[in-house]
Amino acid sequence: MPNVRYRLPRVLALCVLIGGSALTSCASDVVGRPIPAAGFQEHPEAPQTRSAIATPPRIPAPRGEVGPCTLLSPADLGQVGGVAGPPHPGNPVPGACAHLLGGQPDNTAAAGFHEPYPAIAQRQPRGVEVDVHGYSSWLYCEPVTGYQTCTAATAIRSDRSLLTMLSLKDASAADTADRLFGLTTAALQKLPPA
Repeated sequence: MPNVRYRLPRVLALCVLIGGSALTSCASDVVGRPIPAAGFQEHPEAPQTRSAIATPPRIPAPRGEVGPCTLLSPADLGQVGGVAGPPHPGNPVPGACAHLLGGQPDNTAAAGFHEPYPAIAQRQPRGVEVDVHGYSSWLYCEPVTGYQTCTAATAIRSDRSLLTMLSLKDASAADTADRLFGLTTAALQKLPPA
């Protein structure tokens, strides 16, 4: 079983990236002016990509939910390094499930359910809308401590999105996003009709 203790800082960084709960009780005072976490701003600037967001998002067939740890199978994860240990429900955010991957020690994939698509697009103004088999999906990539981390929030209902995440050491944003598309497709196909 992998040593999860050394992965805690990595999981905390992922929580910040996709807007997880603040862990203020674990924080210490830091001197200086705060800087918003990557892609998350209190009052985002008006980015040029906002004009490209479909209003409302495209949802060809609303989808229901399943257990988040069933969204990515070992076969799905084989394409990104394979599973390296048991799933971690509730990580990196509640309603999601993280899977540690083979290869580099902190390579991680996750899938689950998150807030509505427009809320995520608003909080990640540097993201871009892409199409995943007819569904609007908000793609956002950011390097985090030597790992390229990409998230995709795919609109499955007006009140909910399918969240997928992939973080790979020494990978490009294009390669990580391409692999994430495969994981998002696999997870989307496992969802029943709403």
